[in-house]
Amino acid sequence: MITTIKPTQYIFPPRSQDSIPFNKTELFANMDWQAQLKYNDTHAMIKYTKTGTIELWTRHAEKFRSYTPPNFIIEQLWQLHETLGLSKQETNILDGGILDNKHCAIRDVVVIWDILVRDSQHLLNTTYKSRYDSLLRNADTESWYYTNPTKPNTHTPLDFGIKLNDNILIPRNIEGYHHWQETWNNTINTANAPYTTGKPSDKNYDCKPVIEGLVIKNPSGKLKQGIKEKNNSEWIIRTRVATGRHPF
Repeated sequence: MITTIKPTQYIFPPRSQDSIPFNKTELFANMDWQAQLKYNDTHAMIKYTKTGTIELWTRHAEKFRSYTPPNFIIEQLWQLHETLGLSKQETNILDGGILDNKHCAIRDVVVIWDILVRDSQHLLNTTYKSRYDSLLRNADTESWYYTNPTKPNTHTPLDFGIKLNDNILIPRNIEGYHHWQETWNNTINTANAPYTTGKPSDKNYDCKPVIEGLVIKNPSGKLKQGIKEKNNSEWIIRTRVATGRHPF
């Protein structure tokens, strides 16, 4: 089922409601779910309007106030619009995040996870795999590499996903529990190490993550209505690194 939306209609993005320890995630790998990096970002709905503008909306149905995209980000978002073959006469909504004001190590970067509305059509009942694949339809396999600007030479560049543009990326889908472990050990821990003090068991453990963990998704999960903040959580779960606020 695909439904035409009104230009002013807001759609709440899919969002995981549950978080589990990493050592409990193998069950989902055995069910062929796929993992993606969980960036320390600000959730953003990227809306291409019929009037030829780009709007950023929070997951709380409010326009962005914490970030104003510079011109080069707007230009790259329009380039992505063209690459995806979206109509300028219709409304299009991408589900993503802004990597800028949550961590000092990364600025002016946009991550795209999903497309919810294509040419004014709400893609209800389509699988996550089909929508994710459509975002990569004209993309190459070039990696988007993260280097630490505040603490240079602390690690080699890290592959954070697939490059859609210089400042826009999409996370890779990672299959298999063994590869999830490798990603956790080699990418997540390495990126976070310069901003971590102590051990998770310590009373005063402090971690300010660049990567918060993994989001695990069922590629066969189908998009349902986003009429309230809690929606589509049955095909998304997360596992997070320990911080002072939560153990997982």
